Amino acid sequence: MTKEYPMTYDEFKKRVCELFMERAESDQELEDIKKFLKEEEGMIEGEYANACYDYDNPKYHSNQFTDDGLKHQAVRVLDMIY
Repeated sequence: MTKEYPMTYDEFKKRVCELFMERAESDQELEDIKKFLKEEEGMIEGEYANACYDYDNPKYHSNQFTDDGLKHQAVRVLDMIY
């Protein structure tokens, strides 16, 4: 199977989670964040769908799959509900 987008869903989810987990300041906080991320997998999936939609839009800048783009959208949304 070839990729249609710069990242597969699994790659997207992994990188979003890595970026979000950078905020942990203790082992306990890291465990809490991991639990939160498992509970919010549906939200991450929705953010991937939005990133793909935006990527397909020729009038939209294509940084959705960069660290900056992930931090600006998916990680920021997680931050708002954490």
